[in-house]
Amino acid sequence: MNETLKKFFLWARKIDDNWNGSIDSSRLPVLGINANIEIIRSTGFMLISIGVLLAASSGGWDITNHLLNKPETFFSPPHAGLYAGVAIVVFASILVLHNCRRSHTMASAKYHSMIIENSNSGYTKPRLPLSPPKLIITGVAMLLVAGPFDFAWHSAFGLDGLLSPSHITLTMGLVLSSIGAFVGILSVNDSNLLNQKKNKIKSVMMFMSPILQSGIHEKYRSPILIIIGVIPVWITLSGLTHMLSLPFSDTEYFKFNPDPILGAIIATLALPFLVSFILISSFQLTRKFGVLSIIGGVFMTVNLITSILPNQHLLPTIPFYLLNFIPFLAIDMLLSKLSGSNYKTTIYWVSGAVLGLTFFMLYYPLDTHTYNEILANPQPVWPSITSSIYFEVMNKIYPLVALPSITMGILGAIFAPSFKRNGQQIRV
Repeated sequence: MNETLKKFFLWARKIDDNWNGSIDSSRLPVLGINANIEIIRSTGFMLISIGVLLAASSGGWDITNHLLNKPETFFSPPHAGLYAGVAIVVFASILVLHNCRRSHTMASAKYHSMIIENSNSGYTKPRLPLSPPKLIITGVAMLLVAGPFDFAWHSAFGLDGLLSPSHITLTMGLVLSSIGAFVGILSVNDSNLLNQKKNKIKSVMMFMSPILQSGIHEKYRSPILIIIGVIPVWITLSGLTHMLSLPFSDTEYFKFNPDPILGAIIATLALPFLVSFILISSFQLTRKFGVLSIIGGVFMTVNLITSILPNQHLLPTIPFYLLNFIPFLAIDMLLSKLSGSNYKTTIYWVSGAVLGLTFFMLYYPLDTHTYNEILANPQPVWPSITSSIYFEVMNKIYPLVALPSITMGILGAIFAPSFKRNGQQIRV
């Protein structure tokens, strides 16, 4: 196993060096290199995102099964979904990395022969610390290690809690893989847009790509690609926040539960920021009505399927949960109509505040367990009384967290535009 991982790292390091080197993959179609490589790579990034979505959603489903005290077996549906998702991520990652290597190998000789007389131009693709291959390589390596690590942990200590080292390794692997795939999707999408512009001018202008990039605006990015890429990022980061805030980590051998107040603080600061940052960033990347609503709706659907529907006692609260879609649709309409007005900053701040306020309802029912712990007299949150405890917690806690959630929502809106780099394409 160690020898296999070593070979994988050595091979993947070469891919990352090529990606960050002087050869820009966006130039391949200009050089006449097979454009199918870009299609395969784009498909690979999307498959990674889909695999992460399946794995992360199945992990949430597994948490719900534990709360419902359903029998734990290796071949349970949540486990099947989790490992199937990981398998898809590993397969798609190999596909992406192989094609990255192939594309740079094919382009290297021709590209360098064309620029040898233009060495004074000094153009090299900047080496970034968080390139898609580097993120995906690290994420996949953590996923490959997490399986045997989790088996060994279970063998040594029996049932483990949510915040066990093996679960942290798995979650971080999913987080890095999802971010790497999302940045990769943006990279391929922006490269294709750049090529469309380059094909309309003389080939000599290919050396002026930094100037040409400034003419590419985020509104041309594919909404479908943004939706596929951003949802797994949101779900995995939410899962990481839950690991650090939910009281599900005390076992016979280890007491990993976070301090109740610290857990509530983490949830109150991180979750509203995530809702605002993810949704407003998604709008910024496309400038199209409907993207924000679809992403919010898909997130709600995943939570509905994995956390609410399995518990029959929560079925009557489904209409309440569906009300979360109203602010998503309202903010989507607001940004689409007024984001280009003279009150642009105010519009984004208001949008961030409203989205931040939704977090307490959006992350129902799991946040019941987090905030119940800080009540004066916390009570066991049994599946049959989860909804009644939630509304009791909501009456007492929500007024206290409203202002912090508004603040974090506004911060999410402020940081969101960093994705567009002042109207220029993202360089990866």
